[in-house]
Amino acid sequence: MSAQNDAAFLRMFLVILGALLAFTAIILIAANQIIGSVEEDRGEDPRQRAAVAERIKPVGRVDVAVADAAPAAPKSGADIVASACFACHGTGVLGAPKIGDKAAWEPRLQAANGLDGLTASAIKGKGGMPPKGGAMVSDAEIRAAIENMLTQSGVDLAATGGTEPAPASAGPVEAVKEMASSAMDVAASAVAAVMPESATPETAPAADLAKGKAVYGAACFVCHDTGAAGAPKRGDKAVWAPRIEQGMEALTNSALKGKNAMPPKGGRMDLPDADIAAAVAYLVSQAQ
Repeated sequence: MSAQNDAAFLRMFLVILGALLAFTAIILIAANQIIGSVEEDRGEDPRQRAAVAERIKPVGRVDVAVADAAPAAPKSGADIVASACFACHGTGVLGAPKIGDKAAWEPRLQAANGLDGLTASAIKGKGGMPPKGGAMVSDAEIRAAIENMLTQSGVDLAATGGTEPAPASAGPVEAVKEMASSAMDVAASAVAAVMPESATPETAPAADLAKGKAVYGAACFVCHDTGAAGAPKRGDKAVWAPRIEQGMEALTNSALKGKNAMPPKGGRMDLPDADIAAAVAYLVSQAQ
């Protein structure tokens, strides 16, 4: 009798549970139909859309600002002298007229028929000086540098009629063309100044030596090809041997900081440290 009662209870329980589940399903379906109809009539809730967008937005973003390209301001004559001219004109290397020596500058100014002629000579290069002193600057900047050196030397530019400013550049396109022309002049000077290539030693990467050779031809050959001011000549193994023994780091640091008559970076403060290191590696390769 007890077993029959248990079975009847179980059947009744299952029937009631099934009825509850069916009733729940009917309620859910009806509610979904009602809500869907209401949302369809009312349209999507913008607050809900904003909440969804807020939840799925990226954690961060990168804002790229586009700056208006503006042509670089021309450097002053003093800046050009410090970065490109002082190495020779500060020491008188290879007969370059020293800054402050009025007696050396005046006859050159007169022989060139004034500042315009002297500027033209500097732009083309003369004697041991490559075009524009090996610097990638504009003609106007070269003129400003010469004016600065003449002024420091006590030369009266007003008396020579050389104070008239250089013509203004016609625009950024012409400035770019002028810079490209200057770069070609410097490259031609480097090729003419550097002697035929020697075998590349295994101790230095070819890419560094190629870069070093270009830097040497533009900035170092004036002294290191001639031994001016006690500079060790390129290829002189006997002179370079004790220097090479100090190691590349010591040699590079000496070139960066300057030593004896050589100013820091050979007077080319516009060159990055890596270019100076490459030029040192090239000089070492020529003495091995």
